[in-house]
Amino acid sequence: MPQAKAFFSEDISTAREDQTARFEVIPGGRSQAERGERRSARRIPVTCQVKIRITDSDETAYGTTKDISVGGVGLITDYVPRFGQLMEIHVLPPQGSNIKPLRALVQVRRCVQLITGHSYEIGAAILKIRE
Repeated sequence: MPQAKAFFSEDISTAREDQTARFEVIPGGRSQAERGERRSARRIPVTCQVKIRITDSDETAYGTTKDISVGGVGLITDYVPRFGQLMEIHVLPPQGSNIKPLRALVQVRRCVQLITGHSYEIGAAILKIRE
């Protein structure tokens, strides 16, 4: 979708308050068709127990997965990370499953508070699969 750019004068120093704005359409922005999902990989909703180890402090937190994809994972936990923080996760498979546990190095991309002071949703990019 084209965007509008407003300017008053060719030279900003000669612009006056009472001068009307001229608008010029510049290319760029997203089209109407691009407004949906922007992720490149499909997310699979899955709820599993996860152990989170913060790499720079060796602190441990626990939570559950919300969803997982080829390039990332969504976690629900009480721990509040900072943007870009590296964490090692150990995801336990659902009970009765013959799937091996997942160990991966992830980097925090977003953190959203769900319940005040209690629960946070973390979006993390998977950097390396450990096991």
